[in-house]
Amino acid sequence: MATKILVEPVVEPVNLTEAKAWLRVDHTIEDDLINALIRTTRTHIEAIAGLAMITQTIQQTGIGDSQTGIVEFAVTPVQSVQLVARSNVDGTETILSNTDYQLDLDNSRIGFGPLGAGAAFRIEYIAGFGDLVTDVPEALKTAMLSQMARLFDHRDEPGPGLSHFVQSLLAPFVRVRL
Repeated sequence: MATKILVEPVVEPVNLTEAKAWLRVDHTIEDDLINALIRTTRTHIEAIAGLAMITQTIQQTGIGDSQTGIVEFAVTPVQSVQLVARSNVDGTETILSNTDYQLDLDNSRIGFGPLGAGAAFRIEYIAGFGDLVTDVPEALKTAMLSQMARLFDHRDEPGPGLSHFVQSLLAPFVRVRL
């Protein structure tokens, strides 16, 4: 399974003013660095948790489960599905109608039944908590700010991992896959 962001979020969940207040920075010298840390932290947390904080369009390619024909969405929460295409043996694609699959947003998956068993698919969908900063849960914003502070304070060290505090904030949002 591979994912690609087709349309990036239009805003970040945390803005420069909030980040500078959290970091206790009152000058503009490091604004570019802090803006880069905002984006880096968001994308890192989204990748770890398998989620989109702000609305974005995702393209996912993968193969339906060989027994059930189910494909799990790699990025959640899923708002809607825009396109589902099945790859044909000759390299072409067949665009599927919404009657050709069962969408299960509660469990973040799409089912194709026998049609999908072992078949390759391309799915384009909208994921994220919403378009607005206020749609993002506060725990995720706090996780971002805390991790950003860790990166800011340890910028000369190789990749500081997530603190236990940040991990605990992310835990309710991380899906367990069996």
